[in-house]
Amino acid sequence: MIRVATPDRDAEIIHELESQEVVVRGRLYEDPDLEDNSYRVRIRDLTLCTGENDCSQVAANVFVMFRATAITDTLERGDAIAVRGQMRSGFGAFAGSIYRATVISHTKSDPPDRFLQIRNWFSAGVEEYIAAPESSLALGYMLGQKRALPSALLQVLAITGLTHIVVASGANLTIITRMLRRLFSRSRISALILSIIAVGFMVGVIGLAPSLIRASLVSILALVAWYMGRPVHPVRLILLAAATTLVMSPTFILDMGWQLSFAAFIGVLLVAPVLTRFFYGEKKPKTLSQIMIETTAATLTTLPILLYSFGYISLLSLIPNLLILPTIPIAMLLAFATGVLAIFFAPLAELLGWLATVILRYHISVMNIFGEMEFALLEVEWSLWQAAVAYAVILVIWVAMKTKSKTRLLEVNIVEWEHERK
Repeated sequence: MIRVATPDRDAEIIHELESQEVVVRGRLYEDPDLEDNSYRVRIRDLTLCTGENDCSQVAANVFVMFRATAITDTLERGDAIAVRGQMRSGFGAFAGSIYRATVISHTKSDPPDRFLQIRNWFSAGVEEYIAAPESSLALGYMLGQKRALPSALLQVLAITGLTHIVVASGANLTIITRMLRRLFSRSRISALILSIIAVGFMVGVIGLAPSLIRASLVSILALVAWYMGRPVHPVRLILLAAATTLVMSPTFILDMGWQLSFAAFIGVLLVAPVLTRFFYGEKKPKTLSQIMIETTAATLTTLPILLYSFGYISLLSLIPNLLILPTIPIAMLLAFATGVLAIFFAPLAELLGWLATVILRYHISVMNIFGEMEFALLEVEWSLWQAAVAYAVILVIWVAMKTKSKTRLLEVNIVEWEHERK
């Protein structure tokens, strides 16, 4: 997480209100977190008031925490909310924060978020035929809904280094676009159009999380490259995706999810091909070996950020990743079919739900086994300069390996790498 000040005037207004009692009105732009009967929400489109007639409209984001009450029983993404509390300094992409706030009012989104309604309908279908906590894990895979996961399972995911599998990212988009490209392989334009529509639909259902925006841009750019049949340099693709997301919202650069997403992206598209060529030459590694290379590459490029932000690392993360990642696409497809068929053909939904449960239960068993090995968590607190030095060392080693292996990144098939192997 990059700890720098937000430069715009809106953030300055919030900073001037620190330690003051304020009333904040705005909308939730992500799903609310509910843990131990307390909500953690992210609010934007703000109106800040310090008195009845002393209000300001600002475009910054604010983090708010408050106890759940009858007023917030149906709190969802897109709802309008008003809270009262003491403004404090922000962190990450948040210009300010309020803890122990008091909820004044809560209004449902009008008009209602149709994508959210579809997601809720789909989630209900999954939960009807796949019991918890397996259903929560399945929704985490497909929709990035890690907020629905039990806190105990979230802790296990952190210990085993598997949190990335329940973050809205490219995995779900990969499966959908790959399926559409194969179904419409005779018509490239049909596959392209339908895939872009599918990506847009998934973004609407899941929400505008920074990591998902990155994954969507990469998917669309990779699809266009596949359609045109032209090679695209991975560095150019990374810079284009990063620049586009930052134009949409400059504060994304302060979001740790965005930082980790691009760091992993660099690992998969830049580091993994060099490692593959260095160790395998012209040979194509087997699926398990490729997963190990990509997981190692993504771990290396995200490690400095994690150590700077959290101060610990899982020494055994590679093993559960290798045991679980190959079967995640199968679990996702079975759970997706279960949710869709729940309303149309219950007997088949029940069968597919049972098959999905078997795989998901296997995943949870692996997580629990390695999650009990807390000795594998190594505490290493890094400063910003130490993280910077680590990235410099990684860069030097990468350049040396790239030179020795004579890897030409322009020859890397981005579409296949992003869509077939990730």
